Amino acid sequence: MGVLQRFERRLEGMVGLAFARLFKGKVHPAEIAKALQREADEQRSILGEGRVLAPNVYRVRLGETDFAHLGQWSDQLAGELADMVTEHIEDEGYQVFDKVTVALERDDDLTTGIFEVSSEVADPARPAARAAVPPMASAPVDGHPPLPPLPPLRGRMATDTGKQNPSIVGRAGSRVTSTHVLVVDGPGTRHELSTGRNVIGRGTEADIRLPDTGVSRKHVDVVLDGDVATVEDLGSTNGTLVNGRRVTRQPLSDGDVIRIGHSVLVYRLDGA
Repeated sequence: MGVLQRFERRLEGMVGLAFARLFKGKVHPAEIAKALQREADEQRSILGEGRVLAPNVYRVRLGETDFAHLGQWSDQLAGELADMVTEHIEDEGYQVFDKVTVALERDDDLTTGIFEVSSEVADPARPAARAAVPPMASAPVDGHPPLPPLPPLRGRMATDTGKQNPSIVGRAGSRVTSTHVLVVDGPGTRHELSTGRNVIGRGTEADIRLPDTGVSRKHVDVVLDGDVATVEDLGSTNGTLVNGRRVTRQPLSDGDVIRIGHSVLVYRLDGA
């Protein structure tokens, strides 16, 4: 079971209700979890010698309605999200300066269903200088002393030197046999994707039909080309969100959360 699946199981125990009903039209915790995971990947820093430093302080900004809605689980949810990020960091072999923390904050400029995630490296040895992370652990920056040695790596050694590309699955030239599935949150209905177009909508022409008045007749298409699935909005009335961000076209990675209308779908890549 992966990090996101474990988080979802713990969340089910915490909430105790069907997600689709409880989070209808609002920010879904699974969206926040996936966005935090991606934030850790995209904001990591390469320190040399195969060492990778990830942020340890994360902030999630929510609009007034979403903040009020999630407020009843604020402390517990923040703790579960921090545990999820910690598990992901350990699985990837990243390092952190201090304990991972997640804070939920209110931002009245954000509309319902939209949220923003930010992060930073907080070095307890230098509380007044959190943002500057030198490219090598032994190099001083702006007159500051070198960063102290990081603890030994846990998990596998990370040796890449750039941001991850979530659209790449497997290795070039290799054949990967995998099953691409969309899981409708709430009823848990699984729809295996076929090669080519997989239109999702409310109309009878859709390959995956959703009885949701907020969904257009032909709302979104998930195109499966080889081992890459790409979501494409079809000019829908209410738009398409992936991990809380409005998109027109975007490759998907395992665990991505697609929200259209009041419906939530989770993309799963099995057998890769």
